[in-house]
Amino acid sequence: MFQSALLANFAVTVTYTFAVSLSSRQISVGCGPNFQGHPVSIIYGGANGVEELSTTSDTAGANIITQALSARTPEFLVENSGHFPASYLIKDQADHSLVAYATAFPRTDAAIKLNPIDNTGADERQYWFLSCATCADPSLAVPPGGVFGTSCQIANSALGLCIQRTGILGAPPVLGPCSAGESNQKFNFLREYL
Repeated sequence: MFQSALLANFAVTVTYTFAVSLSSRQISVGCGPNFQGHPVSIIYGGANGVEELSTTSDTAGANIITQALSARTPEFLVENSGHFPASYLIKDQADHSLVAYATAFPRTDAAIKLNPIDNTGADERQYWFLSCATCADPSLAVPPGGVFGTSCQIANSALGLCIQRTGILGAPPVLGPCSAGESNQKFNFLREYL
């Protein structure tokens, strides 16, 4: 009897803690995609056309920027970090030792840069929470050109801020307070043709 009461109390505590951590970041609750090890493009489609997140170069310190949708060339490899709550590493497709990294906030230049991966797992600024309105069924293979997740918010694990496009092509996205109603924080994850 005591064990079942203790287990029930633990379950309530874990559920409450997880809910508080999500609400403190104000990321909309949704699904987390399974990328099945495939490279992806992170796409924004709005009134001004289709843009994707990209990098200025495949070197440490390079800025994450927006660009016109490429010729179906994947820019990133997104992998589950194995941490709880579920978070992801957004790796540079050309160099998997580099990850999208939230720089100190506030910044006047790019808020997200490529940084060497911290294999100790101690630096939370390299981890990102993803919450999508819809996700592909993880039991089915997503075909080339298919979509892993739609209308996804990307929030930094350490800062609790979401990636937000500025609307200026070529400009770095910013990190802003997460808001479920902010359309500039909604991205789609597409499997590219390789």
